Amino acid sequence: MRRFFKVLLLLSGWVVAGWIFWKGETVLPKSPVLPEKVAGDSVPVVPAEAARAVSPFEEAFVKWAGKPELRSALTALVLLDEEGRIVFSSALGETALCPASALKILTTGAAFGMLGPEFRFETRLIHRPDGNLALVGGGDPTLDNDDLDSLAAAAIRGGLKNVSGDLVADTTVFEVPPVNDHWNWGDIGNAYGAGAFGLNIGHNRLTASFQPGENPGDPAKFLQGGPVAADTRWVNEVTTGPPGSGDGVTLYSVPFGRVISLAGTVPQGDEFTVGGAIPDPPALAVEVLRAALIRGGVRFSGKPVPRKGEAVVLATHRSAALPEIVDHLHKVSDNLETQCLFLTLGNVSQTDPATAVRRYWEKAGLTFDGLRLIDGSGLARANMIRPLDLARVNFAARQGPHGERFFQSLNASLDGHARAKLGSMSGVKTDTGFLRMNDGRELTFALMANGLDPGLGFWPLRAELLEAIRNAE
Repeated sequence: MRRFFKVLLLLSGWVVAGWIFWKGETVLPKSPVLPEKVAGDSVPVVPAEAARAVSPFEEAFVKWAGKPELRSALTALVLLDEEGRIVFSSALGETALCPASALKILTTGAAFGMLGPEFRFETRLIHRPDGNLALVGGGDPTLDNDDLDSLAAAAIRGGLKNVSGDLVADTTVFEVPPVNDHWNWGDIGNAYGAGAFGLNIGHNRLTASFQPGENPGDPAKFLQGGPVAADTRWVNEVTTGPPGSGDGVTLYSVPFGRVISLAGTVPQGDEFTVGGAIPDPPALAVEVLRAALIRGGVRFSGKPVPRKGEAVVLATHRSAALPEIVDHLHKVSDNLETQCLFLTLGNVSQTDPATAVRRYWEKAGLTFDGLRLIDGSGLARANMIRPLDLARVNFAARQGPHGERFFQSLNASLDGHARAKLGSMSGVKTDTGFLRMNDGRELTFALMANGLDPGLGFWPLRAELLEAIRNAE
């Protein structure tokens, strides 16, 4: 009999619910509640849903991400243990986000594995059979004036005195354009957006100096700029900004071009200097080397006479070894150095650089989802990668044959407890690397934030989160 009344109670509840719904009510009835189990009754008690356990890592991240200055942004954190297993992944941990310069670790980690720590870029001075000298670039992003002077001195010591033709640049080591199609027009004329040419000089960077006007809004006088190829023309439209307004200048130029346009503002006050990108580094390198050869007594007739035999290498310059380049690259987040390595990886793999880098990491056991690898430096906003994959790249690099050297090249912070590569552009901040816990464990992490207020001071917040993770138990 008791079972009969129980069934009747259930049926009556659903009849009432159906009547309410038919009458147009928008509030659905609650599920019927079963009575407590009594002796001899076979119907089980339905327990309340157990509360989901929250890990200390999740608690720290949720508290951090809930700060008012972060609520409107997309933030994600992934932590891997010493075996590469996920110990925490936030809700967006497997969502592809823009990484900015933190993407560089895909290039540098692959460079350690594919090129090896003994790799060096080479630049050669060759006497060609057509009678010309050729400065053959090897994509060295660190080549400078002193290196070109050394090439000239070595050639002269070897007996070079007369050249029937002239000195020309050979940049065919990189067959792709020196700037990426996805780089912003406002970036490529500025120092951090310098193109990666087959032949570079002085990190392909120039300076431009101005004398501000007496009042805000007045024209700022262009004083000087360089180094650039001799026939480069400057077009100045820079004006004077308020005192303390800083560098508001944008430089516009195209690769191999001869015109640099200057726009924006410099602050009222003393002479002000800004940085920019050399439009045609190969042409400038040829001018510098030619002048050094002439100073050393070499004569150019300008009328090439073919020579018998094959090309003769007169002198070779070799860059610093790969680890030293990567140390500097990670320290200052150098886009040019990264791009030159990225393009070199494509050359050694005889494929496009993005495919070469992706294949390297896939062979290391990674499976990417949502990866969009536009360049090797992270300058393109179109680059996308999941925080989980960014952390796994770091972990794989650490486990590789040169993992300790890769680890040492990363910037240290938090009193040495963290080593990581930061990435930053307007509205985007990323941090990925390794975190030493209080108990001695080493976690691999990737912290990504997109859609931030450009004026937000993010890095102290980043340090606050990592310290909270370290202290989580």
